[in-house]
Amino acid sequence: MTRGPIVVLHDHLDGGVRPATVLELAHRYGISTPADDVDELAEWMTITPDLPVAEAFGRFDLVGKVLQTPEALRRVAIEAVEDLAADGVIHAEIRFAPLLHTRGGLAASEVIAAVEAGLEAAEATTGLSAMLIVCAMRDQPLPVTDRAVDAAIAAAGGRVVGVDLAGLEMHHPATDHAPALERAQHAGLGVTIHAGEMDGVHQIQAALDACNPPRIGHGWRVIDDCTVDDGRIVALGSVATAMRDAGTLLEICPTSNESLGCPVVDHPVRMLADAGFRLCLNPDDRSITTTSARRELRRVTESLGVTTIEHAAWVERAAVGAFLPGPDRAELVGRVRDGWDVAVPRLVHLATRERWEAARASGAYLPAEFASDGFIHCSALHQVLTPANRFYRGRTDLVALVIDAHLVADALVWEPGTGTDEYFPHLYGALGSDAVLDVVDFPPGADGGFLLPPDLVRLVRR
Repeated sequence: MTRGPIVVLHDHLDGGVRPATVLELAHRYGISTPADDVDELAEWMTITPDLPVAEAFGRFDLVGKVLQTPEALRRVAIEAVEDLAADGVIHAEIRFAPLLHTRGGLAASEVIAAVEAGLEAAEATTGLSAMLIVCAMRDQPLPVTDRAVDAAIAAAGGRVVGVDLAGLEMHHPATDHAPALERAQHAGLGVTIHAGEMDGVHQIQAALDACNPPRIGHGWRVIDDCTVDDGRIVALGSVATAMRDAGTLLEICPTSNESLGCPVVDHPVRMLADAGFRLCLNPDDRSITTTSARRELRRVTESLGVTTIEHAAWVERAAVGAFLPGPDRAELVGRVRDGWDVAVPRLVHLATRERWEAARASGAYLPAEFASDGFIHCSALHQVLTPANRFYRGRTDLVALVIDAHLVADALVWEPGTGTDEYFPHLYGALGSDAVLDVVDFPPGADGGFLLPPDLVRLVRR
């Protein structure tokens, strides 16, 4: 169920250091540790829900102390790539705050160079492509964030592809750092912002206001701006609507969120996906929360019933959201699709009820658009909301045709969809009425936008 290649966009270098490496480096540099046994140290390093937030973040302090030399930084970068590759990851964007590793006298540029050297060496042996995101800490003043952004811009063109705003959210809105984040965007770097992880929806709004980033780290607290009924999102507030309509990619980290108090079984990731939010799964801090990229997939399957097809789709969305040049991103998307090779048993096509009723009489559905476009645009369940909200907002006459993909498989071609790099199935020919399993009303909500009707979800997933 989790057999395909994985793309990781949210992985902290200091949060994934092997406990054995921490212990060895601490001994080498004369740094005291709370335990001298690897297993005991690993247990101490692990964040649990009962830890206060400040104490939980304190687990990173020990790791930071041992990562103040080029040798240590290069080593942990190599080990991070090795561990990710062993887990089936083919592309990773690893993030860290270079300024936190200058306490021993290194310049930020030297810190970045050491980590880049480790990634380079590990990529040569594993084949995993690894890029860097430079973190600024939101509890620091703007001039410090400027320094982090300066370091990222100076290193751009190598493995540094983006900037992140991380750290404690409370009382530190992203808007305080907007000038620096906007400067990073203007320099061509990708920007992602931690928001809605430890604090509420107002932090997500601040992140959107700061620079409208294409990605949000975590963001699961957007559920607080949604109306939920019987386990489904039935209405969106203003922040949730803005995020979904912008196509902002949520870098969801279920186990990490559980360590701070949101059990995976209660995580809203499934509801958010069904409501049309773009998202992908990530490990966040592999050692600090004792998880891995593939374990994240397995956990949401076991707790929330997420399917293999959904996993493949979410990994594809991670690939589409990677901070890479267009050709490199397209190549990565292709590797993901070829690697998962999941057959979609049921597809969805949006039509007007009038056209469907007319087509049924002839035994074949051939919409008027086919004459000019040459294809019928189909969607997997997770994709149907993209064209619905982009092209059909407010339409009250739509129905969803639930299609048996096995009956049209030979006529399906997967291509990038209109306005997105994601792949959508297109049918180059008339759709036989016998391939339509059912027809479901697809009404818009009060705001004109679409959510997945529960009957459609049940039909496609059963």
